[in-house]
Amino acid sequence: MRLRLIVLCAFMALNTFFSAADSPGPPRPPIRADLGMYTPGMVPFGIGEPVKEARILADEWQKTHPGCSIKFLTVPQTGTTEGEWLKTQLLGGIAPEIVSMNTEVAWQAIDKDWFIPLDEYLQKPNPYMPGNEHWIDMFENQALFNSKRAPNGKLYCITYDTVETGLYCNMTLLRSLGITQLPTTWKEMLDTFKVIQSKNITPMTAPSNLASDWGEDIIFEMLYHDLMPTLDPVDSPPDVKAYQEHFLDPQEGGFLFTKGFFSSRDPRWREVNRLVKEWRGYWAKEQKFSDPNYLFLTGRLAMLWDGSWTIRRLARDPYINFDWTVTYIPTITKETSQYASGTPATLIGGAATQIHITNSARIHTNLDERVDFLMWLSVPQNIERIANEALIFMPSVKGAKTDPRLQPFTEIFRRKSCAIQWMEAMDPEYKKEWRRWLDYYLNDGFGMDEYLKVLDANFAAWVKSHEKDAAWDFTAMESVWQTRKEVLLRELDPAP
Repeated sequence: MRLRLIVLCAFMALNTFFSAADSPGPPRPPIRADLGMYTPGMVPFGIGEPVKEARILADEWQKTHPGCSIKFLTVPQTGTTEGEWLKTQLLGGIAPEIVSMNTEVAWQAIDKDWFIPLDEYLQKPNPYMPGNEHWIDMFENQALFNSKRAPNGKLYCITYDTVETGLYCNMTLLRSLGITQLPTTWKEMLDTFKVIQSKNITPMTAPSNLASDWGEDIIFEMLYHDLMPTLDPVDSPPDVKAYQEHFLDPQEGGFLFTKGFFSSRDPRWREVNRLVKEWRGYWAKEQKFSDPNYLFLTGRLAMLWDGSWTIRRLARDPYINFDWTVTYIPTITKETSQYASGTPATLIGGAATQIHITNSARIHTNLDERVDFLMWLSVPQNIERIANEALIFMPSVKGAKTDPRLQPFTEIFRRKSCAIQWMEAMDPEYKKEWRRWLDYYLNDGFGMDEYLKVLDANFAAWVKSHEKDAAWDFTAMESVWQTRKEVLLRELDPAP
């Protein structure tokens, strides 16, 4: 009897063991992903049908990964690009595993280990791309890709696609005013604007803040271009120079401010702000709450400076009854400013969808699966499907075809990038302060001297806020400054 009981117990134990082995177990948590404008259900810029290709591709990936599922969600935006909601989730360790955001925002938190460095994975083969040995090699613009390295030298994102701006021109309207040639210099542009304005037509405008923000960066580069090799205290890495040869990181801009540059003492900086103010006189009077795209689409605006995303709106509007084309910001020459280099206006766009993996992938789930899904999304035929459906950005993977309607931006993108992106360089509180005073200045709230005085104070506070930040150690830059200061100080205090 005892032997029979022992055998029965052993049988029941084995049965329990094999049943447990065959059981699927508790469901695995889904991979939560936000892909920005490509998130399924999104209607990019409110035009056309919701996008769905990322969902279709996710379903295809899930079939080969039993137990894995993708849950798409949209990270709430709070009216700025600083990611306040996401930062709250990251503090609690409950953020989505895959997010889209400007990597410069992520850099502000690299000491918190909120984002996963991707360098190790980018050196591995992409299993979905036959013959690929290093995932990073699949991306088209390597210099752009590497320019997104954080101050600590690590890559926290993949640059999934690119964005650029262009000057959309209503050619039917311009020809009716006797204008048949598009301007190639800054002086020609302002002369053209005077003709347009004399007919009670608005020459140009741009979405809120774009012209004064990005416009300032473009003007800055054309006025500082010849000085940049001497002014730049930290040489760009070799793998970035093809895209950004002399780019000032935030700490470089802060260091140079302490020496007098980009302040009321700097004559080139004054000239940048003079030109921005002069340019403002030809934009639509109201900038904050009007829809500049609507003005352009209805033929009441000669030129619209906007991003590649506007192609989606133009392509899907059945009521456009005029010819239009896309050109770029003209060159500032000596006719306009003594500081002009005469070189072409630089890029101001660059990386568009910058995809990060958060520490949630390490805390709660399997990190390798999240990386594998991104590898799947970056295969040429897959990114092509996603990007061309949305029709707003250009794929950045080799072999992926760009929609022909975005081709003008592909041509523009062959230029080099700007020397600094001032507003992106600033921490949120100082950026908002600058934005407010710049609006006052451009809209005749006060003159340049008063504006630059408050801007000096804002810049000084920004630099001081980083005085204990190791990444803002100015020691190496100070050594470079000492070898160049005699030349550079003459720029600030030119001989009479």
